[in-house]
Amino acid sequence: MRIFIGYGYNDRDRWIETYIFPLVEALGCKVVHGKVAYGGALPPEVVDLIRGSDSMIGFTTRRDATGPNQFTTHPWVVQELVTAYTQSPSIPFVEVREEGVISPGGMLDVVDAQRIDYRESDRAACLLQTAQALRRLIDKLSVITVRLGPSSVVDQISGSLEDPGFSSVCQVLRGITLLAPQPVPVFPIKGGLFTKLRGIAEGDFVRITVSARGHIWKSDFETLDFVDVQLK
Repeated sequence: MRIFIGYGYNDRDRWIETYIFPLVEALGCKVVHGKVAYGGALPPEVVDLIRGSDSMIGFTTRRDATGPNQFTTHPWVVQELVTAYTQSPSIPFVEVREEGVISPGGMLDVVDAQRIDYRESDRAACLLQTAQALRRLIDKLSVITVRLGPSSVVDQISGSLEDPGFSSVCQVLRGITLLAPQPVPVFPIKGGLFTKLRGIAEGDFVRITVSARGHIWKSDFETLDFVDVQLK
């Protein structure tokens, strides 16, 4: 998973490279940043890096003082966060806002995104909350590859993958809550048909439903402790 890190490229924010980068990598993710290309306006190469990332953490730390304990933040970090949000679909992000930083306003104040409050005197708390937020993002965005079966049903479905009316959806049973069905892709990969499911939590049960040429195949609700889901 690629995590774009937006931050101030200065000595005061060097702790982000020292602590946050290794933290992200320790959780099995790749760090992406735009340090080599930052400036006044967000350059196209940084926009491309954000678009190619799975998630983003933006550090809106202190830049210029505007009054007693009031500061602006780095405009390019705000632009990076807005770029993540305005993608289609949006790229999930977490904002880490330092104490005393004036709200950048606009859409960042109204979107339903997680924000972590940061105090320089309590950096350990920020690191802990950032690790917890990363864990939630990883769980939400992780992808599980599932093989569809049995072979008799797969043979019937295989010839319909390019049909305009083909559809495949996944419904999740989480505890006692039945989540809304979501479309999922089906891929012909050597050895059979496979689907990729994102955001499946431990203990979830899933049901796959495939429709093609007037036929419907459904699995039971199954856990994904195994990689096969049987349609019937």
